[in-house]
Amino acid sequence: MTKLFISDIDGCISQPYQPMQADGIARLTAHAKQGGTLGHSAVYPALSLCSGRPMPYVECLTQALGLQMPVLFESGGGIFDPVNARITWSPHLTPDVVKQVREVTRWFETDCVSGTMMVVDYAKRAHAGIIGPDPDEIQAAIPRVEAFVRTAGLDFDVLPTHLSIDVVPKGITKETGMQWMLDMLSLSFDDVAYIGDSLGDLEALKLAGRSFAPENAKSVVKEAVDVVVPAEVEGVLIAIKMCITRNQQTLEIEELKY
Repeated sequence: MTKLFISDIDGCISQPYQPMQADGIARLTAHAKQGGTLGHSAVYPALSLCSGRPMPYVECLTQALGLQMPVLFESGGGIFDPVNARITWSPHLTPDVVKQVREVTRWFETDCVSGTMMVVDYAKRAHAGIIGPDPDEIQAAIPRVEAFVRTAGLDFDVLPTHLSIDVVPKGITKETGMQWMLDMLSLSFDDVAYIGDSLGDLEALKLAGRSFAPENAKSVVKEAVDVVVPAEVEGVLIAIKMCITRNQQTLEIEELKY
């Protein structure tokens, strides 16, 4: 049984810096209401999010969807509990790591984004990040960022997309963040379905009981999942429907045993 359905945001529910599909968001909100919290329904999985976006963005979407389950932001850097309005930061985010993240942010400010359309993503605490509308500028910055991290001796990963670069402390990943949240909820990966599109989703997708990727995902991601669905929120809705159908079938089989 799939008890919890977790979705990435960018590349799955929506595309970065583009309007969301209002009708799809409304139908996803209806699913969130039907799923409610864990155990609310035997058939409808509860709904959660796991995104690299900062807490304010993820909190906003969590409230818009009416979610009742904890959600992960900054790729597992923290958990936001919408019911109790509580933020919990990753145990990997020690004071020394926070200091190193700030060093990267200062380098972004002084040596990287000046004279470009790129800006520092100031909303993040567990990562240092820059975003920009020009994929060519982002691509050109990647080797400079990698060289800085290497020269500074930081035990960080450089994770680029076509519109952003995140510099992430090792140990803070969607995989470890999801395990952390599942431990809190007394769930295992077998209880979870997950949809993601990027390399940062890959390890968590490999562990999920049921895995999905949108057709716009990286090829290596699509090759690793159980099912490839259409792009954007329509694909997320189809993936949830497939989980509901399988839960119904499993429940019917269990009932026939008695």
